[in-house]
Amino acid sequence: MKISTWKALDGISHYHQPEGAHPQARPIPFPYEKVEVMTGGRGWVWHDGDWREVIPGDIIWNKSGDRTIGRSDFSNPYRCLAVTLVAKHRGNREVPRFSHWPDIEEVRAFTRECVRLFYDDEFDRQALYEHVVGHLLFRVRLHVHDTGRKELPLQLRAVLQKIESDYASPCRLEELAAIAGWSVAHLHEVFRERLQMTPHRMLIRLRLRAARERLASTNQPVKQIAVECGFSDSASFAHAFKAGTGLTPGDYRERSLRPVQG
Repeated sequence: MKISTWKALDGISHYHQPEGAHPQARPIPFPYEKVEVMTGGRGWVWHDGDWREVIPGDIIWNKSGDRTIGRSDFSNPYRCLAVTLVAKHRGNREVPRFSHWPDIEEVRAFTRECVRLFYDDEFDRQALYEHVVGHLLFRVRLHVHDTGRKELPLQLRAVLQKIESDYASPCRLEELAAIAGWSVAHLHEVFRERLQMTPHRMLIRLRLRAARERLASTNQPVKQIAVECGFSDSASFAHAFKAGTGLTPGDYRERSLRPVQG
C-alpha cells in the first residue's frame, strides 16, 4: 500500500489508559483509519471473535469497521500512540491489522517526535504526514518480511544463516544439506517450495547484493570486489552481474556514483 492511499493526517496523541478501568472500544467509521502503536502496558483488541492481547511494540492498524483497543490490564494499563488517518476510499485490508516493532525505545522516541510535531503549528503538516505514514508502513512491511523468515523450517533457517554468513566462501551442496540433516535432493526441493529458487541462486543473489554495495560505495577495483564477494574471477563476476542487473559492474558503478544531472 502507498502513502497516497490516504488523504491526510487527522490526529495524533499519546493515549494513557487510567488504572482500574477498561477503555471503550470505539468503532472506526469511514473514511477514517486509526493506527494504535503500543508504547507500554497491556491491552486487548476484539479480533475474529476473541480478545487478542497487545503488548509494547505491537502495531494495530484499524480500518473502518474495526474497533480500537477495548480492554486494559487494570494494574498495568496500556499506553499507545494513536494516529488517525483519512482514507481516500474503502478497500480490502492491504495493511495487516497486527504487526510488531521490536525496539521499544525506538517506538517511544517516534511517539514523542510525532506528538511534538503534530502540535507544533509551524511545522509543515504534509511533511509530518509523509513521515508518520511512511515510517509506519515501513515498520509493518519490515515485520512482514522478518516474520516470513521466522516461519521457515528451523533447518532451512540454519542453511540460510550459513549461506548469508559465508556467501564469499565456496559452498558445497553436501555441506549445506548436512547442516539441515537432509539429502541434497531434499534441500533443493525445500528451497524451490519455500523460497522459489535453488541454493545456488540464493548464493549468487547474496554475492551480487554485496558486490552492488561495494560498487556503489567504494573505489575498490572490480577484480578485488569479484574475489572478495566469492566469484572465481572477474569474467564470471561480470557475467553473473550482467545477468542479474542488466548492467556491467563498471556501468553500475558509473550510474551509482555519477552526480545528479540538473
